[in-house]
Amino acid sequence: QYNNFIKKGYEIKILTSPGKLIVPEMSDDPQSILDWDVYPTYDAYVAMMNVFAVNYPNICKIVNAGSTVQGRQILFVKISDNVNVKEAEPQFMYSSSMHGDETTGYVLMLRLIDTLLTSYGSDARLTSLINNTEIWINPLANPDGTYHGGNGTVYGATRYNANGLDLNRNFPDPQEGPHPDGHSWQPETIAIKTLAENNHFVLSANFHGGTEVVNYPWDTWARLHADDVWWQFISHMYADTAQANSPSGYMDGFNDGITNGYAWYRVTGGRQDFFTYFHHGREVTIEISDTKLIAPSLLPAHWYYNKESFLDYMENTYYGIRGIVTDTSGNPVKAKIEISGHDIDNSEVYSDSATGTYYRMIASGTYSLTFSADDYFSQTITGVQAINFQSTELNVQLVPNQVPVELVSFTAAVKPDAVELNWRTATENNNRGFEIERRSSEVGDQKSEIGWITMGFIEGNGTTVEDHFYTFNDMDIQPGIYQYRLKQIDFDGSFEYSDVAEVKVTSPSEFSLEQNYPNPFNPATTINYSITEKSLVTIKVYDVLGKEITILVNEVKQPGIYTADFNAAGLSSGVYIYKLECEKYRSIKKMLLIR
Repeated sequence: QYNNFIKKGYEIKILTSPGKLIVPEMSDDPQSILDWDVYPTYDAYVAMMNVFAVNYPNICKIVNAGSTVQGRQILFVKISDNVNVKEAEPQFMYSSSMHGDETTGYVLMLRLIDTLLTSYGSDARLTSLINNTEIWINPLANPDGTYHGGNGTVYGATRYNANGLDLNRNFPDPQEGPHPDGHSWQPETIAIKTLAENNHFVLSANFHGGTEVVNYPWDTWARLHADDVWWQFISHMYADTAQANSPSGYMDGFNDGITNGYAWYRVTGGRQDFFTYFHHGREVTIEISDTKLIAPSLLPAHWYYNKESFLDYMENTYYGIRGIVTDTSGNPVKAKIEISGHDIDNSEVYSDSATGTYYRMIASGTYSLTFSADDYFSQTITGVQAINFQSTELNVQLVPNQVPVELVSFTAAVKPDAVELNWRTATENNNRGFEIERRSSEVGDQKSEIGWITMGFIEGNGTTVEDHFYTFNDMDIQPGIYQYRLKQIDFDGSFEYSDVAEVKVTSPSEFSLEQNYPNPFNPATTINYSITEKSLVTIKVYDVLGKEITILVNEVKQPGIYTADFNAAGLSSGVYIYKLECEKYRSIKKMLLIR
């Protein structure tokens, strides 16, 4: 670019590098650094980060994401109420100074870490943030550039890393591919890429200097992000809050403090597009000082300008549509959550594979969400409402498509007149129904197919993700031991057997004739009776004048519990009498037909 200007005949004046406009005050004394009006030396920075973890071990730990070209550390603090546990909560990230001479965010991020840690348990808002968010903060993404002049000073800081490359042009780009700047990925880039692959940051921001504006995606395309309305909303919220806490003129340029990246100037290989496109996150670039390397005495003022905005931006993870995606057994599922007729250019989000949690921050409105994952049936939920500054919880269970039917329970129990089978399904897929099979347990082991007879069929519910309960009564029972199983049959004819349930039916202890049920009845009713020994049994029905109406039973019966059905179709309302007779027992009861 420089040579092109020369060729065109422009007069060139070399300006002083921003990193050499001032000679900033430095300190390696922890106490003086905590006054936040000096820049720390590199060694003091590393020590301070480690002291945070030592002083607050229950809520803070240090993560070394990798090393720079010159071997300096790319450090993050991770802050959470259960810092060593992966919880079902959003991961949030702040990172600063990937351009090494843009240092305002560097010190402000150190101060934010200190404020969060020292306020935990005493400040309700900050305590809530730590309890409900996994916060990652990287104060210095390009330490080689910031300490280009040596570990003891930020004087001479440069935009570039030690290889002379702009890290904010070195990331994979949605439009220009994996190496838009024509260079291999730098160690600093690889460190952030690896961190992104091993985590699930739903919202992030990186801090720069040189102007004052919130820059939102896309940088590489003229077309707008699917969530452009939401981007503008949260960007204005950051800028408006900063304006309210600063002197007139701070962060009020561009479009009242915000700009679409491409509308400002095109960037390829930028980090915000990398996180937003390739990792389905949401990242902005925030320029927080017109001067890149500001005088240390101005750092406290810029803290107060931005503190509330820092917190507001973090709290965006609370709002929108959120929930947990699991399978039907409650295990977390990594699923794609796509908004019908809305999402383009990888704007859909994914649930976290470890916890199943997802967070879809979006503008106020009503949406249809489709949840999909490999080896599961997709599920679409319509009419989901998102409201600004509110959270809509939507938990979803996805049904595996490899298992036809998920049978939760299958039991058999002896009743006075039958063996009652009960079973429950949690999910069904392509389920035509269940054949009920029975055999005497004397036939052989449970794996044998000999002796099984079909007792009946119950229709299934096709494909469903809801619980369904089924019951079947085996009325044809005699004393003995019986085994039952279900043959679940798909519409395509394939089938699977359930486990076997076994019951023991004992002989009745006495002869009996039970009251018919229902009674009164219209037009059919059932009569239960018990026989204790082999006998010729008759059951007859009479009207009140003693006229025989019908014979329900007239045969030799083995000991057992039996039923007889009576259908009074064609008979008039009134009282009828039924009588059981056998060699050693006789009983008469009345029943009432009401039409």
